[in-house]
Amino acid sequence: MASRVEILIIEDDEDDFILTRELILDIDVDAYAIEWASTFEAGLARLATRTFDVCLVDFRLGARTGVELLREARGRGHELPVIFLTGQREHEFDVEAMRAGASDYLVKGELMPIQLERSIRYAIERARALAELRELN
Repeated sequence: MASRVEILIIEDDEDDFILTRELILDIDVDAYAIEWASTFEAGLARLATRTFDVCLVDFRLGARTGVELLREARGRGHELPVIFLTGQREHEFDVEAMRAGASDYLVKGELMPIQLERSIRYAIERARALAELRELN
């Protein structure tokens, strides 16, 4: 990764945000620029004001879900890759996330830095490849 990867983490639990940020910084402290939005609404607002390379979203954001956020963001024209983070492994949520257009679905308690780095890298590269295909058509 030549330039810093711009990451938005939308997570309503500050402790989970800190743990996720630390996992990312364990990969390479200089390779990532991380911003945090602590609510569904704040996440959508940040997406409207900045461009990010990837978004890590908690599956449950208070009374709303990350899937709702993804659908709303897509409806507003935001095409960045989204990786869901969840506290529990639930197949139905995994399927729902993928159908909504998520790049990946990861369980927080099972995350390792190398796995998170790979997921971020693959999500960004997939998004770039899809953008190139759209331009060709």
